[in-house]
Amino acid sequence: MLITGNILVALGLAALVGGMLFFGAVMAPLVFTKLPAEAAGNFIRAAFPFYYAYIIAASALAAGGFLFRGEYGAASVLMVVMAVTVWLLFGWMPHLEAMRVAGDTAGFSRGHRISVWVNGGQLLTALALLIRTAV
Repeated sequence: MLITGNILVALGLAALVGGMLFFGAVMAPLVFTKLPAEAAGNFIRAAFPFYYAYIIAASALAAGGFLFRGEYGAASVLMVVMAVTVWLLFGWMPHLEAMRVAGDTAGFSRGHRISVWVNGGQLLTALALLIRTAV
């Protein structure tokens, strides 16, 4: 079971960190520099459910690996990442969309900043677990 756990942890954390870095550092900036603003916004809004599902799946994979290894604290941390992502997907995104549709640009901007910080915290958490696992 230890080998299985090691493989799941490595794959899950590498996928999680890599996917989050790719989305934030490559995909989102590329979309907003190559598409007109309205099309870029529509595209990114359509991509977010898939991005969040990816985070949930990669976190679950790594959490399962940590459970196989008997590392319940690390598995719990990833379960929190999953829970926060579910909240972002089903709670925060609809809230932001309602502000955008209502024309509340200040509220949307503030809410967007919050989601960026939350996502950054998730990324740093996953990166810390990946580094801890590699050392």
